[in-house]
Amino acid sequence: MKFFFGCTFMNQKELQSIGTKYPIKLEYYKTKSNNEESINKNTAKYGIEVIKTSYTEKNVSIEKRSLPNIVKDEILIEKILNILKTNRVTPISAEYVIEDLLKAE
Repeated sequence: MKFFFGCTFMNQKELQSIGTKYPIKLEYYKTKSNNEESINKNTAKYGIEVIKTSYTEKNVSIEKRSLPNIVKDEILIEKILNILKTNRVTPISAEYVIEDLLKAE
């Protein structure tokens, strides 16, 4: 299952720093595995999905990254999602940022 957590747009200064003038939207989702295997093995069941939508004059480009089964703790996954959203983390760097956050826990 997938639950919408929030979305944000990169601000004008961030867009200029990466050399684009077109909007970029970032969406964050909390995922939850509910299959028998994850329940029986008592494995992590909350994950994250990040979707980046880039707009140009003639094109829309979508990039996404799903990272399932990160942790068992729903409060922790929401804390991580909030950090990702606040810092506008993209799908490409999401895995590395999450690894660093979990090491700090």
